[in-house]
Amino acid sequence: MGEKEIIEINKNGWNELVRSGKNYSNTSLPEYGPFMRNEEYFNIFKDVKNKKVLELGCAKGESLKYLQTKGASEVWGIDISEEQIKYAKNNVPTGKFFVSAMEDNPGIPENYFDYCLSLYSIGFSSSLEKTLALVSSYLNKDGKFVFCWTHPFFNCLGIAEDKVVIRKSYNNEALANITKGEDKIPMVQYNFKISTIINAMIKSGLTIEKMIEDKPIQENHIGNYKSNFWDKRKIESAPTTLIIIAKK
Repeated sequence: MGEKEIIEINKNGWNELVRSGKNYSNTSLPEYGPFMRNEEYFNIFKDVKNKKVLELGCAKGESLKYLQTKGASEVWGIDISEEQIKYAKNNVPTGKFFVSAMEDNPGIPENYFDYCLSLYSIGFSSSLEKTLALVSSYLNKDGKFVFCWTHPFFNCLGIAEDKVVIRKSYNNEALANITKGEDKIPMVQYNFKISTIINAMIKSGLTIEKMIEDKPIQENHIGNYKSNFWDKRKIESAPTTLIIIAKK
């Protein structure tokens, strides 16, 4: 499947999902995903006051709104879905937003941002290397990229005969068909190995500062994460989320 087709499928999927008005799994700051401790614990954005922030896959702008309340001086967002951006503009009236695939630059200034954030979004990109090259170009000297995605090993786990099993090869990085929401709207995403993500960051000119594989919190409530993918037996076996902090 080519890059244009990937972009089109995901663009249509997210637009349909938002228009439906139905619940779907979504992560925004201060949360870093189901069963994860949040920003109040990790304090990754502790010095965001008076800083400029760009988010890739900004959805309805909830994370940017949160960072604005923490003192960010400018918040910018990119999202492939015009339906998401409508909400983002309403949620953050002073933000600057673009409807665009994250592997394209729709007019974002280079060497400008103190932080770039990708929260459960970059796997929907049609090109990891193109996207990370742009991330590096957007950041100013010493700017930081905060990356968050489903932990690649957790993605390999499943349940069979009431036991946790490896349902897919960790080495399989092929484009995967997925569904989102109650209506099971089709989309596609990549699930990369950790080494693939790190090596792509290094190639783009970023330096890995910290990697977080936190032990999940055992809680009953996981918001809109209702699918069996987040089975509590699986979360006892592996981190649910991978966070990488990289510096330009």
